[in-house]
Amino acid sequence: MLLPVSQVASLVNALKFNWLDKVYLNEIPNEDLDNTDTTVVLLQETDSSPAYHANSTFKGLAMGVEIQIFYKVNLADDFNPIEAEIALMKTLKAAGWLIVSNQHHTTDPDTNQITKTIYVTKNEMI
Repeated sequence: MLLPVSQVASLVNALKFNWLDKVYLNEIPNEDLDNTDTTVVLLQETDSSPAYHANSTFKGLAMGVEIQIFYKVNLADDFNPIEAEIALMKTLKAAGWLIVSNQHHTTDPDTNQITKTIYVTKNEMI
C-alpha cells in the first residue's frame, strides 16, 4: 500500500492540470520556498490510524492528507481557481477520498500568493 501522500500525488499528477507546475510530498525544497512564478501543491500526511476494528484487531487504515495549493502570483486573467479546485476535489472524491475540510483562500503576507488548503481522508482495508 502506498503512503497516503503518494496516493494523492499519483491522482493529481495523472490529471495533468495545465495550471499546476509541481507537486511536492511532505515539504517544499528550500530552493523553491520563495518561488512565486509557479503554482505548486504540497501534500502532507495528517492521519494513518488503525480502522475497522473487530475481533481485538484492526482491518484497515484511516488515511488523511492535507493539500496546500500555492498559486503563482501572476495568474492568467481567465484562470478561475475555484473551478480548478472543484475539478481536483471531484477527482479525489471519485477515487474514494472524502473531502473533510475545504478552507477559505488566504493571501500569504510575505509572497502575496493566494493559498488554499483542503483536507481529505480515506479508509482502506488491509
